[in-house]
Amino acid sequence: MAENHSAPGAAVRGRWIVVLALLPLAFLWFVLINHLRFEWAVNPQYSFGWAVPVLCVYLAWRAHQKAEKLKAEKLKGGSRNAGDGGTSNVQLSTFNIQRAGGVWLAVFLCCAVFYPVARMVQEANPEWRLVSWALAAIVTGLTLVIIRRVFGSQALRRFAFPVLFFLVAVPWPTVIEAPVIQGLARFNAAGAVEVLNLTGTPAFRRGNVIEISTGMVGIEDACSGIRSFQACLMIALFLGAYHRLKISRRVALVVAGFVLAIVFNLGRTVLLVAVASRQGIQAISQWHDPAGVTILVGCFLGVWIVSAIFRRKNGTAGMDGTDGANNPGLESRTGMSLTLAFGLFFWLIVCEAGVELWYRSHEQNLQAKLSWVVKFPQDAGEFRELPFAPQTVQLLRFDEGRNAVWTDRDGMRCQAIFLRWNPGRIAVHLARSHTPEVCLTSAGRKLTGEPLSRTVTVDGLSLTFDVYHAAADGLWVYYCLWEDQLAEDSSATERLSYRNRLQTVFDGRRNLGQRSLEFAVWSDAKEEEVLVRAEEQLKAMVRGKN
Repeated sequence: MAENHSAPGAAVRGRWIVVLALLPLAFLWFVLINHLRFEWAVNPQYSFGWAVPVLCVYLAWRAHQKAEKLKAEKLKGGSRNAGDGGTSNVQLSTFNIQRAGGVWLAVFLCCAVFYPVARMVQEANPEWRLVSWALAAIVTGLTLVIIRRVFGSQALRRFAFPVLFFLVAVPWPTVIEAPVIQGLARFNAAGAVEVLNLTGTPAFRRGNVIEISTGMVGIEDACSGIRSFQACLMIALFLGAYHRLKISRRVALVVAGFVLAIVFNLGRTVLLVAVASRQGIQAISQWHDPAGVTILVGCFLGVWIVSAIFRRKNGTAGMDGTDGANNPGLESRTGMSLTLAFGLFFWLIVCEAGVELWYRSHEQNLQAKLSWVVKFPQDAGEFRELPFAPQTVQLLRFDEGRNAVWTDRDGMRCQAIFLRWNPGRIAVHLARSHTPEVCLTSAGRKLTGEPLSRTVTVDGLSLTFDVYHAAADGLWVYYCLWEDQLAEDSSATERLSYRNRLQTVFDGRRNLGQRSLEFAVWSDAKEEEVLVRAEEQLKAMVRGKN
């Protein structure tokens, strides 16, 4: 009778443990998704990220349903699997659990300690992808630890993949993504030129640009294939888990997705260039988006067909079942589970309060300071303002933007682009996500050496420019990124080095307005002569503003 009376109490305590464990996890996942949503919103390359949390929840629910089904089948089977030697197995299992428990506790403490560090850096550098990965690693690590502690090792095996699957929505670090984009763009351009020449359309490759009779067609980031490449990785991993394929089959499915993405994207490039050759460069805009949607749907269907074939030829991996290990019940884990849940809950409160206090205390000292604006030389030769392409406006979402070209008195061609973003969390994402280094290399231009650093002083302001040089095109590009309300009149802290990123944390700067100036000149003159003439133009354009 005592056992029957205690059962409802144990069930109630178990439910409260689950609730307490899920509260801090819910907050952690809110912080992570809220951080990544800016990248998903402003970068079309990662727009598929919106679907990933839903797919994670679905995979977790499916794994739970499978486990419940296996549990019901076990209960029907009764005690047929019971046998001798159980005591030694329980002792060995208990020893292994205790040893593994120490490792998981170390993981928990490590993630908890680094969480406030990641949050501090994230507030000042929300677009820094290394911070995104650090935050994602911390959240997934804490989630796995709590799942194991509260629900046991069997639940950990069931839910590990749905939790880790979320990582496909985290933007790749630039040091990895940039070489992949450039490699895909070069392959795409080279392959398209070969196919076009074989089919009777004359084409020449100029870096990542294809030259045809009607003009030049550039292989941009979106056209390199990286978007379909990453989307196919996501759908291949999902379908591998959905069909419960063996690991070898899942790897083969991912490889098949990559191949399909490359082949379909190559076909898209050939189609667009062929259309441009026959109807003119302007015709690409009518075919660009429909062709992109078509190859994405084609890739998804191709991956789905391959996964269905693997499903027929291959048994399930059995990853959602149980291995018969003897894990402590929920009742025996109550003490430590409550400690971890309460400890993590209060630690998160302290961390968030500390981060907010740090930045608010520094923001109180911010004052409106001297800034700058750009005045284009409208009386220069061949001066004209150019409209931004609709895709550029949608991607950069600037609050003010001007783009103009002209020729100076010595015949040097010039172009200036001025952009400004109002204060806000998304401004940093937009301002720092596109630099001349990315744009020039995407257009097929080869940069010569590392960018120079030049300081131009105007009305008491010191503007530090990074100067990029593409020698083959005779192109020099000055680029300055400025954050409003700096403590001193210098844009040097806006060069995106590790040291300067961390300096923004120490200075307590976040969500401030951004403005950038990109000034390009085309000249075959000597370096020093070009730099002097370019900086004279900059001093004439830039004006201080209170």
